[in-house]
Amino acid sequence: PMLRWLLLALAVPARGGAAKPPGLSCFKRCSSWQFLCSWLPCGPTGNTTYTLVLCYVTPRLCQRYEVGTATTHALQRHHVYVLTNATAWVEARWGQHLERSPNLTLYLDEAVKPDPPPDTMPFSKAGGRLWLGVPRPPCHRGEQLLLREARFRRAGDNHWVQVACETGKSTDGEDDPVTCELGGATAFEVQVRHKSQHWSSHWSEWSKSIFVPEEILESPVLSFTLGKLGKNGQRLLQLGWQRAREEQGDVTYTLRARMPACACAEEDKTVLGPEVTAHNLTLCGAAYEILLTAANAAGTGPARRLQVPAEQHTELRFQDVSSAGGTVTARWEAPSHGIMYCFEAQPVSGAPQHGVCIQEDFPAHSTHAQRGTGLLEVPACYRLAVHGQGVEQDWATFALQHHFAGNTSLAASVHINASAEAAVLHWQPSPRAACPGALAGYRLCHAAEGDNMTHGEVDASASHYVLQNLRPSTAYRVGVQEVTAGARGSCSAWWHFHTTALGPRPAMWRSKLKYLGISLGLPAAAVIYQLSKRRVQVCLFPALPKPAGSRAVQFSAGEMSQEKPWRGLVEPSERFSPAELLVTELSPEKEVAGSTQSHRPQPEPREPSEPEQPGREMELPFEYRRQELGPVLAGLGEAPACGAGSSGPPATEEGSGSWGLPPALVHFALLISDKPVIIRDQEGLELLQEKSV
Repeated sequence: PMLRWLLLALAVPARGGAAKPPGLSCFKRCSSWQFLCSWLPCGPTGNTTYTLVLCYVTPRLCQRYEVGTATTHALQRHHVYVLTNATAWVEARWGQHLERSPNLTLYLDEAVKPDPPPDTMPFSKAGGRLWLGVPRPPCHRGEQLLLREARFRRAGDNHWVQVACETGKSTDGEDDPVTCELGGATAFEVQVRHKSQHWSSHWSEWSKSIFVPEEILESPVLSFTLGKLGKNGQRLLQLGWQRAREEQGDVTYTLRARMPACACAEEDKTVLGPEVTAHNLTLCGAAYEILLTAANAAGTGPARRLQVPAEQHTELRFQDVSSAGGTVTARWEAPSHGIMYCFEAQPVSGAPQHGVCIQEDFPAHSTHAQRGTGLLEVPACYRLAVHGQGVEQDWATFALQHHFAGNTSLAASVHINASAEAAVLHWQPSPRAACPGALAGYRLCHAAEGDNMTHGEVDASASHYVLQNLRPSTAYRVGVQEVTAGARGSCSAWWHFHTTALGPRPAMWRSKLKYLGISLGLPAAAVIYQLSKRRVQVCLFPALPKPAGSRAVQFSAGEMSQEKPWRGLVEPSERFSPAELLVTELSPEKEVAGSTQSHRPQPEPREPSEPEQPGREMELPFEYRRQELGPVLAGLGEAPACGAGSSGPPATEEGSGSWGLPPALVHFALLISDKPVIIRDQEGLELLQEKSV
């Protein structure tokens, strides 16, 4: 009967389709034994009643639950069939209306909605890819992997971007490795959810936001200051770096310091907080490798590597160092109590080598002899050092010294240049000279045949030496020997040479005269050069005339007088008609010679010009006119301005219309005039002056 009713219910069409059919979901929580079914409200609020219907495949029956006006209903696990497929729907009734939701098919035993992932799960990010350690839900069974999704957004952005994540197989059985592609190295806000792969399962709620900071793509910029090795065998390394950006979140810094030459020395690791930007390390004289890394919640950035070189020069020396073949023996003293020490023999030029570690207690001021077999290759320069560590103390250097292994000789490199009274020794420094501190200097010795040996010393940087006060024509023997550090040194004369005979010496006054000639000849040559230079300069480049020192711009008093105005440059001094001839006649009223009475000449009436006679030449060339008028003008320049016999000054008043005519203006007027002028007496000249006005 129930199955018949179920089929009838499925066949009943929905009536009053004005309202939206309610949605339906049924699931159970991991920590609950109840199934919670919920749907959206439909119809008038308060007047709509709901009925939840479940129909099972096995057994073939349906269950109806009158819910009333509620939109949720809890089903007890022992009241429903969970190991079979079921079809559920909701019927909504108000008045004569009936609405039915779409069918929901589910398998109740797998209809599980897990809890959201926690926001405390570990994560890291590199290259835009987010890695998460997501724990498994407690209700998840079997080896089947869960499905997971993530949504993210940038800071200040409200739009979520949803992506599917890849879940890997767990190695510890608790957390699953989940990888999500975010596609950027910037900071993100991320939320995650998961579900099982069964078709009846439900997605969990989104987790709380996980703030993923910006990736650290660059290593910190490191600056350092390295101090000198002190008497305690330690030196100070001061490190500094810049603070990380705010987008990178809380950044921690990790410093690692290790001695590559000493395997027994543990790595020194120091973790510093975000506010720390400087740190000091106490090091011994060995070479160190310093690593500085910055890390935040997204991950660890690339490391900054710093190679600290080994100390080369120090006052901490071995008591004794000797070598034979490839075996070296070094004797040193421990300044303090220690628990282990490291002996290293590093070649100056070559790949670094590992030292020898000795882990044993040694008291303070104890003497030790370290012997190493097969450590050295001859001939070569080595840096020998002993470093030790005390109880709860940093490493310190006990002894440090350079040693040259092997024998060297200067026999093939010594050359002698001898004269009558001196000899110069030249030699090429041996490889021992390039070893710091291994060569203390050179010891030299020389003697004549049958005489005592004379010794001398030079420093390690010398490559020649002069033997003085030798006897001419004498056989000598000489020796050059290297003196190593800490050794007294000896000298054996192996090389022989013979001084030359004493030749004629030049007179002393000749050499003095030569120097005197040089000292006086140079200043004399300089003086001659300067004089010749000035002479040539005057001849080739004469000085230009200066207007201030020339008479070209000077004017006579008459020309500078204000009695008459200046005429233009091309203005003639006479005004005449091109068809008349200017003729000056004697005045009928002549002034008696010696009379002091002055008079003004009156112009005569102009006579009509005579007609031009045929065959008469009226104009002459300009040169001839100048020659004819020359004597007249010469006499004219000496005549007084007002008459031949006048002794008083000429009566010249401003505005009277009569001026004296300076010779310069007369010459200028005649030269530019193209008409002949005949001057007959002084009155004629005055008449000419009147006409010219």
